[in-house]
Formats: sequence, C-alpha cells, structure tokens
Amino acid sequence: MDAVTINRLIRGLGHSYEELLADSVIPNLPLKPSFDGDDNEDLIQTPEPGVELWFWVATRRLERILFTLTEVVEGESVYTGELPTPFTLNMNRTRVRATLGEPSESKGPVKIPLPGGAGGWDAYHLGKATHPNARVIAQYSGDLSVNTLAFTLVDTGHN
Repeated sequence: MDAVTINRLIRGLGHSYEELLADSVIPNLPLKPSFDGDDNEDLIQTPEPGVELWFWVATRRLERILFTLTEVVEGESVYTGELPTPFTLNMNRTRVRATLGEPSESKGPVKIPLPGGAGGWDAYHLGKATHPNARVIAQYSGDLSVNTLAFTLVDTGHN
C-alpha cells in the first residue's frame, strides 16, 4: 500500500463500505466479524498484512484504520509498506512528540501480560484539510516504540 492510498483511506473515514468500494478506495474483499458470535459491533477487512479496516456493523461505515508496525504477539502480521508523511515504520514516542507536538490525549504505560508490557498511547487530531473528524493514535510497546498506528473517527455518532 502506498501513502496516496492511505491518505484516501483516511479521508474515507465515515464513508460506507459500498461508497469506498465504488470509489476504488478499498479492494473488493469480504468483511469479517471481529469475533465469533452474534454480538459483533465491528466488521474487519484486511486488505494486506498488518492493515485492518474496521467498519461498524450497523452502518458498514469505516471507523478505524489500523497499521501493525511491530509484532506484539508471535505470528502477528506486520505492515511493511509506505506510510504518509510524517509517519515512518520505525518511530518511537520521542520522535512522534517531536514531530506532532503535545498530544490531545495520552495514556501512560500499563502492565499487561505481553512481553515488554505496553507503553501507553498518544492521540492527535488530524487537520481539517486531512479529515475534520479524525485523529491518529500512536500506541507504544514497553520500550516506547510505536507498535500500532491507528486512524479513527473522533465522533462516530454511536456509543
């Protein structure tokens, strides 16, 4: 995936699966429930390894785009493609904050039963030119390297 495609996906947050498909923003791949059972709130498309597109089941609107940059769980797919500027595949909290400034929201490290723990996350609102109702979240591993980069709607219109 290239940066132009990712920017189109980010601008597509809040649009339906059908709209994104018709505009050739996403490939014609199935949406799969986020877990087994009948109580799914999300449907997921994985257009390539390390990339997940999350759609709300009730409207089939794109609400989250996740890029897994480092393997947290053994065997997990990692994204190796291009990212839009100013993001890179190898970032840490110091670089994120130096590039994007102070986060609009932040959560510090937490203890979890994964190797290295979790280093928390920082959230930043995207500019109006990119998407007025979206933010980017950098999730950190225990060593404060970015393990997941998520682009999400700020106001989804539901709980």
